[in-house]
Parts: sequence; C-alpha cells; structure tokens
Amino acid sequence: MNNELRIIAIPSIPLIKKDDKLGEIILNACRKNKIEIDENDVLVIVQKVISKAEGATVNLNDIKPSSEAIELSRKTGRDAELCQVYIDESRRILGTKGKVIITEHKLGYICTSAGVDRSNVGPRDERIVSLLPKNPDKSARDIREYIKKQTDNKIAVIISDSFGKPDREGCIGVAIGIAGIAPIEIQQKKDLFGNEKNNTIARIDELAAAASILVGQSDEKFPAVLIKGAEYTIDEQADIKKILIPQ
Repeated sequence: MNNELRIIAIPSIPLIKKDDKLGEIILNACRKNKIEIDENDVLVIVQKVISKAEGATVNLNDIKPSSEAIELSRKTGRDAELCQVYIDESRRILGTKGKVIITEHKLGYICTSAGVDRSNVGPRDERIVSLLPKNPDKSARDIREYIKKQTDNKIAVIISDSFGKPDREGCIGVAIGIAGIAPIEIQQKKDLFGNEKNNTIARIDELAAAASILVGQSDEKFPAVLIKGAEYTIDEQADIKKILIPQ
C-alpha cells in the first residue's frame, strides 16, 4: 500500500463557457504549469465546469412556479422559481429542514437542492443557476478518452460535487460521475488482532472529498485536481449507478 498521496490543484483554467472543450483546456493548463499526467493518475473535475460547458444551466426568469413550488417556497423561504427547478430536477422532494430542501435527484443521488447551484455561474442579478450534468459518467468518459489520446496514458476521471447531508450540517465532496475507476473497493483482510475484516470502501468519494479541500467553494479557481499515488481498481465499464441505493 502506498503511504503517500499527492493532490495537485491545476492552475490557469479560465472561466468555462458553453461548448468549451474541457479535456483540451485541462491538458493545456497542465502543460503550461509543467504538471505531468501519468498512467493511473486520478483527475477530479468539479461538476460546475462540466455543467457550464454542456449548457446545463437555467435562467430563473424563464421559470413559472407551480402551486407545489409556491408552497415549498412558503415553507422554506426559498425563491419560488428556484423551488420549481428543485422539483423539475428531482424524482421527489424527501423533506425540508428550515431552508434546507432534501431531494432525490433524477439521476438517483440523495442531496440537498437537487444539486442546483447559484454560485460561480454568473452575477446573482442575472438569476442563472447550474444543474447537474445529464450524464456525468459520459462526461467523465469523454475527458478520459481525450487525455488517453493526447498523452497515451490511462487515467481515472471523477466528476465531483459538494453535497449536503440530511443528517448533519455542512457539505462534502462526492463523486457523481466516473470513468476508468471502480466505484467501490471490496477488501477482505485481517485486523490488527487477526480477525477477519471485510470492507466495502467508496474509494471514488474518498478521492472526491480529498480533492475538494483544494477545489474550495468560492473563488479558489481550481476546478480540476490531479491525484497521484491513489490505489484503485481500474474499471473500463465504470458506472456510478451500480452503487446508488434506491430510497
């Protein structure tokens, strides 16, 4: 087992616009800053730049709230238009705690606010919000394939987002899309006293959380992070839906 992990924030990535080629932008930023992408590295990319490049944004001025959204707005103090987007992006609303709205996203994730975000999308008065990508696994695969073509190195790619938890305050980085990496590691080992110990480890979430320390939540400008030295199982058919538990 490796006893060292290197986590490198990739500088020089500009503000992303719709139809930008993210794989090319990230690779150029690495080359500019002399960051080598090696075999089996893990590239973690925040959801926000994926969504912006893919045009997964909504203008709240174009949203007409339903009676359900108006009631949710009354209950939580959130904008009615924003509540409508939460509803549109969710299979169902699971509950509320003050202003926190707990949702089951259409893709199966349990999170707050259906993954809808107002930060780092544009000036607040423009009322633009970002949505989760329609197919985060495909987004990850496309970037992985581009990196492989350009560098001849196979890496893992994780699309991450900051999710709030229904049982505690604060948010944490989690994986919402993957390519080239098994979503979980199943370990059959013995503990310090020789007892059999079977572990199911969400390696992709561990790596997403580690990367989020450098990514930050505001103006850090590091939407992509390269991790070196991580141990993981390569999975050419990686599918994050395999670990989502129906509620």
